[in-house]
Amino acid sequence: MRKLQVTGGSTVIVSLPKEWIRANNLGKGDFVNLEELASGDLRLSSIQSKSSKKVATIDCCEHMTGLRDLMIGAYLSNADVIKISCKNKIPRGTRSDVREFLRDTRGMEIEVDDDKEIRIISILNPSELRLQVSINRMYILISSLVNDAMDVLLGEPINLLSDIDDRERQIDARRLLLERQVAASIQLPSVERKLAVDRFTAMEHANIARILERMGDHATRLAYLIKDNSQAIKIKPSEMPLSAIPIWAKQLKTIVHNMYTKDVNIIYNAKLELVELRDKIEGEEDELWTGRGSAERLLCEFRISESIRRLCAYSINFAEILLNMLMHKQLDNE
Repeated sequence: MRKLQVTGGSTVIVSLPKEWIRANNLGKGDFVNLEELASGDLRLSSIQSKSSKKVATIDCCEHMTGLRDLMIGAYLSNADVIKISCKNKIPRGTRSDVREFLRDTRGMEIEVDDDKEIRIISILNPSELRLQVSINRMYILISSLVNDAMDVLLGEPINLLSDIDDRERQIDARRLLLERQVAASIQLPSVERKLAVDRFTAMEHANIARILERMGDHATRLAYLIKDNSQAIKIKPSEMPLSAIPIWAKQLKTIVHNMYTKDVNIIYNAKLELVELRDKIEGEEDELWTGRGSAERLLCEFRISESIRRLCAYSINFAEILLNMLMHKQLDNE
C-alpha cells in the first residue's frame, strides 16, 4: 500500500517499491508507462526494453502426433510467431498439419518455409475486430445450416447442403479467433481498452463462443441427417420436433439481437420460451419409442429430435450468460 502525496501544491505523486525499480533497471529520469484499463484501474510498466514478440517453438520431430493441437494451443495463447522446426527435413505429414492449421484459423500466414523450419506469423491485430462480429458470424452460419436443412425437407434441391463441412469449419475458426482475442485482452491492456471489455465480459464472450460451437456441431449433425435421409424422413414440418425449429430460430434471434441492448426482460422471456420448447421436445421423444415404424426410422427421428433439443438447450445457456453479463454491468461499489 502507498499513500498519495501532494508536491508543488497541485501534483499528486506516489512512491514505487525499490525492489521493482531494481528488477526493471530503472533510475532517476527514466520513463515508465501508465495505462488505463477498461475497469478504470491503472497499470504501471517499464518501457526501458523494446517490446518483443511472443514466440512458440515446436519440435515436430518430437511431436509427430498431436502437432495440430499444439499449434492451436499456441494460437489460443496469443503467440505472435509459431515456429515448427526439425533437425531433419520436415516430413510431408507435418506440412499437411500446417496447411490444416492455416485453414482452420484466421489471421495466420507462413513467413518462412524451409526444409527444416516453418515460421508462421500473425497478421491480424486482435483489437481491430469486435468480439460481437465473430458471435454474429457464428450465429448466421448456424441458422443458415438449420434453415437450409428444413428447406431440403420442404422440397428444395439437396445441393443446398453441399458445403456443410465448410460452414462447420468457419464456425470453429471463429470460435478459435474469438478465444485468441480474449487471451490478448487479458494479457494486453491496450487490447482490453480497444475492445471495450473487462476481463469478466471477455471470458463470458469466450463461453458464448464455445456454446455456439456446440450448437454448430448439432446444426451440422442435423443437416447431415436430413441430407442423407431426406426421402426416408416421414416427419412433417408441422409436427414435432421439426415444428420447434421456427420457434427456436425466433428466440435465438431475439437473444442475439439483444446482446448489447441490456434488456433483461426480453432475454429472460426468450429463455423461458426455449425452456418450455426443450421440455416439450423431450416429452415427444418419449412417444417415439412406442413401436411405430421401423427401428431405422425411429433412430433417425430420435437423432433429429435430439439435435433440435440440444440446440434449444445451448440457446438457454446463451441467454443465461447474457443475463450474467448484464448483471455484471449493473454492479455498484459501496
